[in-house]
Amino acid sequence: METKQGAICTLTWTEDITLNNVESFRQALETLLNEQADYLVVNMEKVNYINSAGLGAIADSVMTARACQKELVIAGVKGSLAEIFHIVKFSSFIKLFATEKEALDYFVGE
Repeated sequence: METKQGAICTLTWTEDITLNNVESFRQALETLLNEQADYLVVNMEKVNYINSAGLGAIADSVMTARACQKELVIAGVKGSLAEIFHIVKFSSFIKLFATEKEALDYFVGE
């Protein structure tokens, strides 16, 4: 599900990312990247698990966003998802936020 607030567009993903749905996740990210918004948020607060293909899809999307002069961040990072992102050092190249509100505040400069 996508929502828009001005120049910010949010994709809310509500299920674990596994082999069964990673292609749907990749397509949802591609749709998000094609939005006419400079700031992109992927809300993953309901996600507890992400496989390596899902991590790769996020990394690819971050690079694509940067090439298009956009910024993509991840919101809802807590619990086991936060552990996974920490292990693979995602915070070294993408901004991670515990809540969607924190991500939106980051973009509006609060």
